[in-house]
Amino acid sequence: MQKEMEQYVALAKQGSHKDIEYIFKVFRPAIESCAYKLRTKSFDFEDAVQEGNIGLFKAILSYSQDKGASFPTYAKKCILNSIITAYNSSQSQKHQILSEAKTLEEEDIASDAENDILTKEQNKEFILTAKQKLSRFEFLVFSLYTMQYSYKEIADMTGKDEKAVNNAIQRIHKKLRK
Repeated sequence: MQKEMEQYVALAKQGSHKDIEYIFKVFRPAIESCAYKLRTKSFDFEDAVQEGNIGLFKAILSYSQDKGASFPTYAKKCILNSIITAYNSSQSQKHQILSEAKTLEEEDIASDAENDILTKEQNKEFILTAKQKLSRFEFLVFSLYTMQYSYKEIADMTGKDEKAVNNAIQRIHKKLRK
């Protein structure tokens, strides 16, 4: 099973959406379990799950077989670290004002919900367009860039040099403007 998982990880690193989806499906219960245990009023379940997903994605990109740990062990550690970091941040005093803020009126909430739905649909369409127009490497760089990773971090995660990342981002800009 471990060799099989490492094959999925290797293909996922190359940008295989199918393999990325498979890995996320396999680790979904572990992510949800951690998220459930750490949920609070200021750190809800969905936020924790999202942080766990980020941790898993980082694990896929940074995993190396020759470091001695199996991928499941490494991934679970990355997931837990990501969720705990976000949890600790949510519990700090700097978020107290937001935690104690009063809720909006119902009509404001309904209006915001409509805008959120429209924005989500537009984002889905944009992502689908990006998937169609970009190569696997470009889409991976695009995904990491939108998560605000620096060129150097993206280069380290993808095993390419910064110039290749810079070139990919320039191509992405050109392709997505069309």
